[in-house]
Amino acid sequence: MVAIYRSRDDMKSVSFIVGADVAIAALFWSIRAHEKALVGSKQRERHKISIWLLATLLNVDFAYRVTMMMPLVVMWVLWAFVGVTTAGTFHLYFLRPEEVV
Repeated sequence: MVAIYRSRDDMKSVSFIVGADVAIAALFWSIRAHEKALVGSKQRERHKISIWLLATLLNVDFAYRVTMMMPLVVMWVLWAFVGVTTAGTFHLYFLRPEEVV
């Protein structure tokens, strides 16, 4: 609430704050639901997809906000990190056996 109050004149910042808060809450809810679901169930697989999508969304959102203030070279390095993180989590989460996750 303090961040929204301080950014009340900048609607882009307010929408980023609200969006990030909603995505973080949805991520924690999805993680909890994934833990409760039975191993191998379709519900568990759906929660895995939502967890990966929400984590990727947050990763991209925060990287976008940070890269707006960075020099070009640092921006490309940061986006490379985002790409590697996204690809790595996809590989570990969807292409590896259930025992790993």
